[in-house]
Amino acid sequence: MKPPSVAVMKLTKAQYIELCDRFRDSAQTAHQESRAWMNRAQVAESRLAVLRTAYEPQGIKP
Repeated sequence: MKPPSVAVMKLTKAQYIELCDRFRDSAQTAHQESRAWMNRAQVAESRLAVLRTAYEPQGIKP
């Protein structure tokens, strides 16, 4: 079941602010986690590129 729309919840200003803070915090956490995974992927790609140049013969493309 879908949660009720914020428009029909009849919240006070303080409740709206609290709701926004909660959504902002969860969005920032998700963003930080995705950045961490992106950084891990970039490190893995760079390590793979270094290994390819070290172990593959010159002039042969994968």
